[in-house]
Amino acid sequence: MSAQRPTPMAINAEQSKLLESALRIKIMNVLADEPHTSKQVADLLGKTPGNVHYHIQKLYDGGLLDLVKTQTVGGVVEKYYRSKATYFKEEQFKEFAFLEGDPPYRAATRLLLSAGQRQAFIDEMDALIRKWESMDTDGDEYGVLFTLGRVQESDPASE
Repeated sequence: MSAQRPTPMAINAEQSKLLESALRIKIMNVLADEPHTSKQVADLLGKTPGNVHYHIQKLYDGGLLDLVKTQTVGGVVEKYYRSKATYFKEEQFKEFAFLEGDPPYRAATRLLLSAGQRQAFIDEMDALIRKWESMDTDGDEYGVLFTLGRVQESDPASE
């Protein structure tokens, strides 16, 4: 039996823009399970503390992170952040601008699914995306757009 998927957080266009970065998505995933400081996140992701701090500040200012604890250790103020969500629902979804000359991979099919199978399929796709979002990888940034919806039945007379 699959775990229940969290309810997506509604985000506005400004917040959506903040999430147009694979690094920021990785940061959101690292901060989903337990709060961390910018330095801890940088260490976990193998990135520079200054770079990660910049992105955490932008995400916090944009209302996507909570500041859950502040403590002073040896004269240094440590701020611990947690993600408000890792699933988002945008007011208006914007397609990706893919590079010309590097055509996107596309796949399409039709499936017969019961309501339970539909949810299991969505849960599996979410788990696959989450796995790759949180993976420690380097390389070029790719956009993934997944759509699942009921299709209109074709008119038998037109076939």
